[in-house]
Amino acid sequence: MNDSHFGTFVTTEALAENLVDHKYKIIDLREIEKFENGHIETSIHIDNSVFAHQNNEGINVLPNRETLISVLQEKGINKKDNLVLIDDVFNLNCSLAAWTLHYYDFFNVNLLDGAFAKWIKEERKLTTDISEYPSGNISFDEENESILATKDDILMNINSENILFVDNRSEYAIQFEQQGGNIPGAIHYWYLDLFKECPDYFILKNPSEILKDLKSKGIVKDKTIVVYCESAPKSALVYLVLKDLGYSDVRLYLAGYEEWRIICSFLG
Repeated sequence: MNDSHFGTFVTTEALAENLVDHKYKIIDLREIEKFENGHIETSIHIDNSVFAHQNNEGINVLPNRETLISVLQEKGINKKDNLVLIDDVFNLNCSLAAWTLHYYDFFNVNLLDGAFAKWIKEERKLTTDISEYPSGNISFDEENESILATKDDILMNINSENILFVDNRSEYAIQFEQQGGNIPGAIHYWYLDLFKECPDYFILKNPSEILKDLKSKGIVKDKTIVVYCESAPKSALVYLVLKDLGYSDVRLYLAGYEEWRIICSFLG
């Protein structure tokens, strides 16, 4: 791996260079009003709720399969496409959408490093023209259940030496907002530690720098890594980076600490 490159994260420079040849299909997940006020040329808009869903208890669950298929078909998105997902600053909407697409066997999914905020800071071209891709048929032949961790998986493996639980919440959230709880034995790795702060936007640190930090915390490649946060988006971002760094077995606890807190109340 090039020391300054992540396979899943496209630079603003690379995206700008490939707009003419339509290498990528660009999906803007920002609020529709923001999209209509200006977006990257050839972008289409999809509401982020298509990729994320909560049950009646406010717990993240997989989105409705048929709705997702219908929207992607209508928007002309296929598994062979190279996708770039666009969000405001931290790519949190995009990270969960990318993980959901991975779950349904879409792996040509990229995020814009620095997100839309970097594109704006660099004063790159915007348009209000509405683009469309030809609609088509797709099928979800496979579900990659190996990238999903459930409460039953965690309860059955809570003491396993082969699994590392990695908490991506802030220390403040852990100690105050969520009563100091976590999954027993979890290693803390705040998702913002992935980033270098620049004026008005954040970009990922070099892979070697992130990998050194992960190893110093004991987050090693020969373990199954289960990442979680309050409800998934932050950990979905960590999932994508870990996969890029060569961690072969990374799983997202989609329901996150919101569900685990309920479990703990029953277990006492």
